[in-house]
Amino acid sequence: MIFKSIISAVLVAILSLIGMLCTQSDNSNLVYAALFCLPYFILVTLLYFCFNGIRRKLNLFDKPNIIFELVYGFVFYITSCLLLPVLLFVTTLGDDYEHKLYADLGGLILEMFPVILTLSIFLTIFSSIIITWPIRSYKILIPVMIVYIFFISIVYSISQYSNEKQETTISADNIKASGDGWRGSMSNPEAYPVQLYKGLFLLSNNEKYEFTFNEGNTVNYRAEWGEDGGNTDKKTMALPKALDLTWYSFSENMFYRVNSPIDYNKLQMLFNTPYDEKRGDRKTQENYNSIIMGFAPGGVLVVWAGSSGYRQIEIGRYQAEKVTINKPVSYNEKLKYGDVFNQEWRKKVLTDTTIIPFKTQQLTKNKPIPYGYWDKLRVRYNWRPTFIVSPEIKIYSADFSFYNAERFVFSDETLQNTVYEERSIPKNVYIKWYDKNDNRCAVDFEFNEEKTFKQFDAFFNQQKNTNVNIEFNINQKNKTATAMLKNGKNQLLLLETKIIEYGENY
Repeated sequence: MIFKSIISAVLVAILSLIGMLCTQSDNSNLVYAALFCLPYFILVTLLYFCFNGIRRKLNLFDKPNIIFELVYGFVFYITSCLLLPVLLFVTTLGDDYEHKLYADLGGLILEMFPVILTLSIFLTIFSSIIITWPIRSYKILIPVMIVYIFFISIVYSISQYSNEKQETTISADNIKASGDGWRGSMSNPEAYPVQLYKGLFLLSNNEKYEFTFNEGNTVNYRAEWGEDGGNTDKKTMALPKALDLTWYSFSENMFYRVNSPIDYNKLQMLFNTPYDEKRGDRKTQENYNSIIMGFAPGGVLVVWAGSSGYRQIEIGRYQAEKVTINKPVSYNEKLKYGDVFNQEWRKKVLTDTTIIPFKTQQLTKNKPIPYGYWDKLRVRYNWRPTFIVSPEIKIYSADFSFYNAERFVFSDETLQNTVYEERSIPKNVYIKWYDKNDNRCAVDFEFNEEKTFKQFDAFFNQQKNTNVNIEFNINQKNKTATAMLKNGKNQLLLLETKIIEYGENY
């Protein structure tokens, strides 16, 4: 009898977990969790059979009754499933690093409840009907397994149909082009690290998505403004229409919170429209797939749409408010990784050269925080790039990086059909081409920030309310290239640099 109970428990646990996974969207983390928790559910199911044995010895409901078995089994299993997150919460109390994953017990149970409910139903069905009674006779075990496979196939088909129908219903909100969803990313200036305290997206289908950044990147290491660092898990889901973020600024010893709608229409347009990008002689299709959140001193939040290629577009700038988090600061001398209330952790973040490089620490030491600087980087002017080249030169791309952390690539027809737009000041422009002998060449314009900002300010103040060209002139004979602001007869040289010749074998 014990042997049969063990076999029953193993079969019920495995088959129920497989059935539960068949009802869920593809999620490798859930598969891993199911394998990790398999011994627990085998034990729970074995206990169920043991209770049944005790029940029979006491002559309580000894004769099988389907309704009773279903109700009794469901109550037993859903209680056992709800106990699992409680056990995870209790058993990790001594490990600060692991415990933070389960610290919000109520939120964890709420998040897991749909999976818990589905798994409890499968455990109930397979224990009470499909496995418990037929296992008494091994002769009918194979037919039972065949029925099970047929049953799971139906469940999986229904689940797939439901998922496809849901995707069709909200297809305008989901990222169809990339196929693997989108993620949130964290950014900050190199000298001013931050740590997310709480993050929440309100999605366009009115669902809420609470998130944290990867544990390995609780703070960004050697951050760069506009570059993504720590990321959320990538998911295929509706795009956000609002965000609610609370974060801690180490350099200011201050918490900030912003709760605001964002430009959903712009996000939707970008994320649902793939674009072509040229890689050498071939074109590749790229997609926007990340929402980058940049946290700067003073409660400044800038949001960009990032892509799998070389494009990044600003979505908006938002102002946070200072908030007080009513939790006592911990003065325990033992370093607690990621504990934003621990003084040793705060000190480590500000002094660790893997987070803030030593040179940067020295440059900013005893200097005031340059509030307003990151807004200055966002200044825009109405201009377009034009390209003056010899007929034999075949330009195939011009990569633009801007001081406001946007990026864009002009290639093929877009090189010749640029339009006037409100654009930021270029930080770097890298133009690639082939000469008449099919040797690859390039020119790399690195614009000096202070000088270039002054030049733009002076030129556009002189030419108010007019359209201006930035003319990139490549002189193959002289091996030089220039970038010049031009408006009719008025012109101002921004930069002159040498041509790089890579050669035919590059």
